[in-house]
Amino acid sequence: MVPAAIVLSHAEQLDRLGRVCPPALPAAVIAGDPCYDRMRASRHRRREYRGALGVRPDQKLIVLTSTWGSGSLLERALELPARLVADLPMDEYRVVAAIHPNVWAQHGALEVRRWRAALIAADLVVRDHGSVGVYGAALDRPVLLAAGEPTEVDPAGSTARLLRLAPVLEPAYPLRRQVDDAIGGHIPGRYAELAAGTFALPGESLTTLRSLLYGLLGLPEPPGPARVASIDPPEPEGRAPTAMLVSTQVRAQAAGGDPVVEMARFPAAADRPWLAEPSGADVHLAVDVTESDLGLLESADVLLRRSPTLGFPAREWTASALADFPGCRVAA
Repeated sequence: MVPAAIVLSHAEQLDRLGRVCPPALPAAVIAGDPCYDRMRASRHRRREYRGALGVRPDQKLIVLTSTWGSGSLLERALELPARLVADLPMDEYRVVAAIHPNVWAQHGALEVRRWRAALIAADLVVRDHGSVGVYGAALDRPVLLAAGEPTEVDPAGSTARLLRLAPVLEPAYPLRRQVDDAIGGHIPGRYAELAAGTFALPGESLTTLRSLLYGLLGLPEPPGPARVASIDPPEPEGRAPTAMLVSTQVRAQAAGGDPVVEMARFPAAADRPWLAEPSGADVHLAVDVTESDLGLLESADVLLRRSPTLGFPAREWTASALADFPGCRVAA
């Protein structure tokens, strides 16, 4: 079968097509990338997307992306999502995972809808050799390479170029320091040349594709350019942690000022071996009563109830909670 049209995102692909299959050149059309155009048209909604993902203005959003296959992040570094959640204090960072649909069959139904909004909202993209990382770089987001298989991509393509350009996340070293360094050390425009060499006709892709398709169908094209719609807000799955390891440490102020208590919270389900190390910090377990793990409830130092007490006084509820869980020291 001979295609009526071969749609390419950039002229660089046209050169490669000519080298590999010269007879296909008459059918080639450079039309840019409508997905990229929609993300560019949605940048003004960044605060809205961050709010939909539960990100406060003082928090940093880390977007973790994985494609599928043997070189993907979930194949090469399956433990990385849990390690990021464990190493980044939950009051200072939020972590979102955008997983390729082909991963579901092998790793289960992991999904965060509307990944494009998450990229716009991101402060950092942690990626492999999938295309999502290329979009993140083109949107001028800091990028860290956590996995990737160069043999699975075209060495002349944009994904391979980003594999060579992006700094690498080293799993043997503290993750938080690498995350902060990547965000703080990012130079705006670092990937501008990559974006220019990957996406042609920015903002015009839908108009070009519409003209092409109406022409192939032999129909008159509607008047005016095609409208580029912004992206709907994301709808993440999951909920906030209900059991937290809370690390507190008293710091003396200079010049005789009052001491300051520094606090950091981490999901209790994450493995944090550093908590057993002598660091001068006090660590306690705070658990919401909605936690489904009875072992965590029974081990709690502090029990919390965020929802109303449904008609009976808070004092009565706290007394009941302390009686039900005698190992608990505080209920609030």
